[in-house]
Amino acid sequence: MVYKDVNGMSNEMIAKEIGVNPSTIYDWKKKEGFNKELMRQSEEVQRSFLADTYSQLRMIINNDKVKSGNKLKAIELVLKNQGRLKDVQESHVTTEEKGLDGLLDELKKM
Repeated sequence: MVYKDVNGMSNEMIAKEIGVNPSTIYDWKKKEGFNKELMRQSEEVQRSFLADTYSQLRMIINNDKVKSGNKLKAIELVLKNQGRLKDVQESHVTTEEKGLDGLLDELKKM
């Protein structure tokens, strides 16, 4: 079931392959424990691809034939994945409280 989308299999196809009624799979999917285990296995599969992913990114970055824009995108992906690059820019603003007289004085100076 972890690979069902990759393999293009429906729940019905999986049920037939493992020898259960399709309704059994739907019943399993209603159970929290089943879904947690399915998620755990899915995450494990995703982690197994990380080494290949980083290897491919390294090849892109080091390949002289790859356009610099593509290299920058690969570098951006790695940095974002490592939490070292964020889409949001932080700003710190300092304000001071001025009364009406202070504002009028400031306007007169302009």
